[in-house]
Amino acid sequence: EMCIRDRVSTQSTWGNYIPQGWTKFYEFSYGDFRAGVGVLETLLSEGQGDSIGWETLHGLMENAIYGGRIDNDYDLRVLKAYLEQFFNLEVFNGTQKLSGVVTIPNSKSVKDYLGLINKLSDSDTPTLFGLPINIDRAVQRYNTLQIVGSLKQLMAVSAEDIKFDKERWSQLLGPLTKIWKQLYKQLSDGGIPQIKQHHLAADDPVESFIYAEAYETFKMVEKIDESMEGLNKVIFGTGLLTNDVMQQAIDLLSGKVPIRWSNMWEGSENPSTWLKGFSKRANGLKKWLNKIKEGSLLKSEINLSEIFHPEIFLNAIRQVTARSLNSPIDNMKLAASFDKGKISGPFTLKVEGLLLQGCGFDMARLVEPSDNTVSYTHLRAHETPEHLVCRLLLEKKK
Repeated sequence: EMCIRDRVSTQSTWGNYIPQGWTKFYEFSYGDFRAGVGVLETLLSEGQGDSIGWETLHGLMENAIYGGRIDNDYDLRVLKAYLEQFFNLEVFNGTQKLSGVVTIPNSKSVKDYLGLINKLSDSDTPTLFGLPINIDRAVQRYNTLQIVGSLKQLMAVSAEDIKFDKERWSQLLGPLTKIWKQLYKQLSDGGIPQIKQHHLAADDPVESFIYAEAYETFKMVEKIDESMEGLNKVIFGTGLLTNDVMQQAIDLLSGKVPIRWSNMWEGSENPSTWLKGFSKRANGLKKWLNKIKEGSLLKSEINLSEIFHPEIFLNAIRQVTARSLNSPIDNMKLAASFDKGKISGPFTLKVEGLLLQGCGFDMARLVEPSDNTVSYTHLRAHETPEHLVCRLLLEKKK
């Protein structure tokens, strides 16, 4: 009986919802399934047919049978959540539906279980795995990007194209140099901010982070401009084809982001998209610098997509809050709410530009999506009442 229940629970658990379910594909096999069945049979036998050691079952599944193939913490948490959702007393005695969808028969008849198995869909049902009903849209988006990436690889330039040819390079790389010229013109409008040493040594963790982020960013802006200008000169016959220029050209002609760029920020794998994303954040940092000078940064709406390392920014807020509360930084936690009246603290941030996936928003709370809901929901501050905009704060743990 327990073995058949395990088959019901696991027949589609390791589905195709990547990266929304698992972050990557794992080679779970029929051998893993048989090992799981063996564990169930043993535990059932030890429980004399009336009970089962759920903690033991979860531990063996998580740490030995399935967890042994998983190589990152996020997917281990997913596995643990699935084990707790699928293998518990309420589900197996039929008093609670499996994922709110399937009722396990409270019966010892093989016929009842075979009937249930035969009724299951041949394709994965998202809700069975705790995923939103519109997850197929996100999967299609992901698969489309994968196909586009494969097509780009097929269209990658040949060795003959990589060899220097003035007309060929002008045709292939000219559009990219023009994109950068436009982006650089926007960035340099009003001048590139100059970050001094005393800025980097600021006592305030938030200011210190922003200045350090801006310093590295604008230094990178000049490096990119220098390298793109060198490439442009080679194309027009006014510059030398150095090893650095050649290597950058090889990367760009191959549709890759040069290593010197990606070391600064791991953005898109497409060079033109990477440049646009980099420029967007560089312009965003210019605005953040102005707000710091005005003393209005933490008083205004924050868009975390305007900086390169939002996680470090939040940690800086954590440090500031810990100092203000005279409490160890390890005692700080992040809290979020759509209602500003529910939270308070010395430093409260209003966050805009959020993207919600796997849910909808009804101007008051998160709601379950329908099967035709778009894969991403935009939560824009200017379209949402102020008291519903997500706010973040750090406070002492209770």
